[in-house]
Amino acid sequence: MQDDPPLTRAEGLEIRGLAKSVGATRALRGVDLDLLPGQVHALIGENGAGKSTLIKIVCGVQTAGQGSMLLAGQPFAPTSPAMAAAQGVILVPQELRIIPAMTAAENVFLPDWPMRRAFGVLPQIDHGAMRSGFARLMAGLDVTIDPDCPARDLPFAERQLLVIARALRREARLLILDEPTASLERAEVARLFATINQLRHLGVAVVFISHRLEEVEEIADSVTVLRDGAVVARHQRGGFRMGELVQAMTGRDLDAMAAAHWREAGAERLSAQVALRTPPAQPVSVQLSAGRATGLAGLLGAGGDRLLRRLFGAAGPQDVVLDGQAQRLAAPIDAIARGIGYVASERSLGILPKLSVADNIALPHLRLSRRPDRARIMELITLLDIRPANPDMAAGGLSGGNQQKVLFARWLIGRPAVMLLDEPTHGVDIGAKATIHRLIHYYVADGGAALIHSAEFHELLNLSDEVIALRGGEVVRRLARDQAGYTEQDLRATLGG
Repeated sequence: MQDDPPLTRAEGLEIRGLAKSVGATRALRGVDLDLLPGQVHALIGENGAGKSTLIKIVCGVQTAGQGSMLLAGQPFAPTSPAMAAAQGVILVPQELRIIPAMTAAENVFLPDWPMRRAFGVLPQIDHGAMRSGFARLMAGLDVTIDPDCPARDLPFAERQLLVIARALRREARLLILDEPTASLERAEVARLFATINQLRHLGVAVVFISHRLEEVEEIADSVTVLRDGAVVARHQRGGFRMGELVQAMTGRDLDAMAAAHWREAGAERLSAQVALRTPPAQPVSVQLSAGRATGLAGLLGAGGDRLLRRLFGAAGPQDVVLDGQAQRLAAPIDAIARGIGYVASERSLGILPKLSVADNIALPHLRLSRRPDRARIMELITLLDIRPANPDMAAGGLSGGNQQKVLFARWLIGRPAVMLLDEPTHGVDIGAKATIHRLIHYYVADGGAALIHSAEFHELLNLSDEVIALRGGEVVRRLARDQAGYTEQDLRATLGG
């Protein structure tokens, strides 16, 4: 927290009575919000609560049906992101706008690089001035990044810092961070929070959007909770408990949604030896049984995501044994035909944005059998609380979390024998996460076999009967629920996370 005197409301962004309807859906219902310089304001709510619509209006992507905004006491009504950015309101989205082939410095100064004239005539990029400016920005954020390193060679956390530095170079007054920690490891989250603290000292107002309530509790000066397009709660630091936030977000008791762990394992459904590294490295041995879930744990780059793609036939041919029969999966269609489902961590790899929600859910099953019953599709939309509950809406119009629910519904409707789940709750709110956890429990208890990869160790331990710990594409340990040491602390100690 900075020690300077508190800044006045007139210096920040004042939002009054914002309302917006999308068709028959009321996306926002008279939202009031004050965003003050030098403070971190958390904006939380379930998927479909109105967060995305509110941010789109603030950033000029959409216009409000009703209401007004004042920025530093002056009317603020941007009609494009460029207009909002010109006034210092900048969004750092989950999908970073970085050009991989360009250097770190070139990305920060994009698109108006400093120029000079060679021989007094020929215009060319002034790399010296750009490196100097880059160094000043990095010093202001208290971080060190090589200005000449190609962006493609930087980890996600450092690419994210480039986007934040680019915003500062454009004299950002209000910086909106949309799920900034979703792809970060624990140490990288700490580094990002240090950067956010630097933004506080620079007097930048920060909007922090996250489904991770423990992070909200750690970093936010104030919290606003949205539900069904309306503000249902406001809190200052120290004035709320986690349970109160959950209750405000969901309007229900999540404990009632919990399910007991299953115990008995059935017949072996799938076994395979998956090579994630070239010999002499040992392949990863996988055995999945009916009525059991296996977790895959590891830090970034450990290979869990690649292992799932291999078992789905999406990363080259893979030999497996399914229900006692040797099979070769040369492509995903082979896996689907043999009763294997796969939820990718990157929604863009699974969602076809121009197709309807119903078509996206039915997609993998069209070549294998008759189209799934529309009533069953509606049942899943209701069960997973996909918002809006409109099966004919283009899937690209849904929020990211609701798209994740569509991907999960896609496989539930086909009832595969094996489910490969890569970060199944990535980017979904706490209510949706509880629902997905409950459905995974029910799927396995009903005889399904699940292989779950997640960066959230407590999630893995909650969902799985056993966990395979990976490092560098090899198994370093196997932990089972019925053994001592099946704890998050023990798993982190194993992996050094």
